[in-house]
Amino acid sequence: MEVYAAEQIAKFKRLIADLERLRVSKIFAPALIASPVLDNWRHGFRRVSCLEGIVEGHPSLPDGHVVYTSEIWAHFHDDEEHFLRTLNRWYRLRTRRSAGHAPADGPLSFGGRR
Repeated sequence: MEVYAAEQIAKFKRLIADLERLRVSKIFAPALIASPVLDNWRHGFRRVSCLEGIVEGHPSLPDGHVVYTSEIWAHFHDDEEHFLRTLNRWYRLRTRRSAGHAPADGPLSFGGRR
């Protein structure tokens, strides 16, 4: 796990550096011309690992709504407490839903839309 975490941290540091350079207009086409080419492209979608559950104490979503988290990056447990780190935030995990149980209402994305 330690090597994987170090690789992910390095990857995110490179991403953050690029985003910062883009934000302050320090990226120019000549510097990117050697980038790999993607031809005949279109927008696609892929699955990422996330959790679905009833949220409580979220800073921007009301308690009791079913949500999908952003992508999972880490799981931590200490004594009987379990925590999950997603791309956006930490969550404390409570009861795991049984496989056959479906939520009562439709899920919300983290943007708050059904």
